[in-house]
This record gives sequence, C-alpha cells and structure tokens, in this order.
Amino acid sequence: MNQASPTFELAPATRADIPRLAYVHVVACLPDNAFALYFDNPKEFEQRVTEMLEGQIGDPNWQHIKVVDKDTGEITAWASWNTPAHVEIRERDEKAAAKILASKKDLAKGEFDSPPGLPMFVQADTDRWLERWTKGQRHILCKVIFTEPTFRRRGMGNALVEYGNKLADKKGLPIFTQASPFGFPLYTKHGFETVQCLSVDLREWAPNAKGNYKGYGNYKSRYMQRLPQMLPEPI
Repeated sequence: MNQASPTFELAPATRADIPRLAYVHVVACLPDNAFALYFDNPKEFEQRVTEMLEGQIGDPNWQHIKVVDKDTGEITAWASWNTPAHVEIRERDEKAAAKILASKKDLAKGEFDSPPGLPMFVQADTDRWLERWTKGQRHILCKVIFTEPTFRRRGMGNALVEYGNKLADKKGLPIFTQASPFGFPLYTKHGFETVQCLSVDLREWAPNAKGNYKGYGNYKSRYMQRLPQMLPEPI
C-alpha cells in the first residue's frame, strides 16, 4: 500500500489478524469511561469484538486496514469502513419506515452484539441518526479507528483517517462516523463536521456512581460527516 512512514506501514487485515485486532480494540477502549461501562469483564468484551470481526472480515462491503509497527512487526492500530450495498440501504430504510425498533431487529452479519443498558441505548441512537442522514443514498461508514495506547501520537490514527478519506473521495461518497471525545479532534482535523451530538450522563448508567462522580459525568459523542468532492449516485 502507498501509505507508510519510516516506523509503520498500512496493509489489509486478514482473518488471521482477528485476535490481535480484538485485543487492540479492547485496550484502546478501556481508558474511556463510557466503554468501560459496556462490560465488567474485558475478556467478554474481547470475545464480542472477535465475533463481530469474524462476521465482517472477508465481506466485500467491509474494508479493514491494519497498521504494522516495523520494529516489532506487531499490529498497533486498525480501522474499518463499511460501504453498504444498494439493497442493504433499501432494506434498512424499509424497516425504518415500518417503525421496526432497533432493539428488536435481528442482528446483522458483522454487527456488534450490544449488551443491554448503555451500549444498546447508544447503538439505538446511532442507528436512528444513520437512518435519517443516509436515507436512500450510498455512503461509507467509518466504523472504528483504534490505536494501542503505547503507540499513540505517532501518526497512525492520522494515516488511517487519510486512507478512509481517499477511499470515500475515490468512490465519490460521503463518509460518516461516530466520534468519541478522544477521537473528535482527529476527525475534525481531517475535514469531518459535527451534524448531531449525543450527551449522556454516565452517572445514570454507572453502578453506585450517582451522587459520587468517581470520574463519571457528562459524556458527549459527535455524529460527524465528511463530504466528497463528487456527489454520490442516487439509488
């Protein structure tokens, strides 16, 4: 691939990479108070991520790119993008029009199995946002970008966002993402604009945290988009 630095390189991820990708996903999330509430046990979190990746990698509508540190040969960061097919968008829009609740829909292949509580609440809001903003149009969803904490601030996240942006421009499609407070500055730097926000008081979801902050408080996610230079073709 053409994106590289003296210290790392980008390459397509394979199914053999799934265990390492799942590990990086989990360790990158644990410092985030919201993600820390998703699962009591990091191993359960890692297992659900593994199952999600097993449903995604190899699907032609998904693209997974890993960052490999040249010194260690280890995967230190990765990202994924989903470009739904015409039929997938139509089916989703039809379900939304029929007012089928996200909490009662069948789990799609490669979809993260959100546990009840905060994860399901956030996912339902995300689904409603995407249905509204991408109704009837082709688009790319930047699903995740994660960097192992010890390898942050080395340009790996920047390289992954740039890769996705070039992919979107080549296809002439808008790209959407949900940004955590940690990821928000990175996406803003690369041309994403906030179109909607979700603010959650984590004390309402954290056990025994109400009235005792314990580091919890208001958590703000941003729903963001980046427009391409070319308009997408209508469905």
